Amino acid sequence: MKYRQWKKNYKKKHGVNPPLELDKRKQRRLARKMARQINKTLPTAAETLAAAAEILAAALNRWVQSIKPALATLCENMAAAFSNVAAGLREESEAVEND
Repeated sequence: MKYRQWKKNYKKKHGVNPPLELDKRKQRRLARKMARQINKTLPTAAETLAAAAEILAAALNRWVQSIKPALATLCENMAAAFSNVAAGLREESEAVEND
């Protein structure tokens, strides 16, 4: 009866039903309703995220597999370049020692 009297007095004083910010009963009811909706949608959202993660992992794996030959070629070219630089430095140091 206490809630009913409070609501009637509020409506009598202000001319409208109390807003959600003041009505604790409506807040609790809305919170329960939202919790039920979240409990219904949470498993499907988790499944969707898991499926998206699997798709992303597969795409990332394919990308890595496609870039591996290019990386191998790059490493081989860099190794050849460093080898040429090392050979040039060796020749210069031997020329300096021989002079």
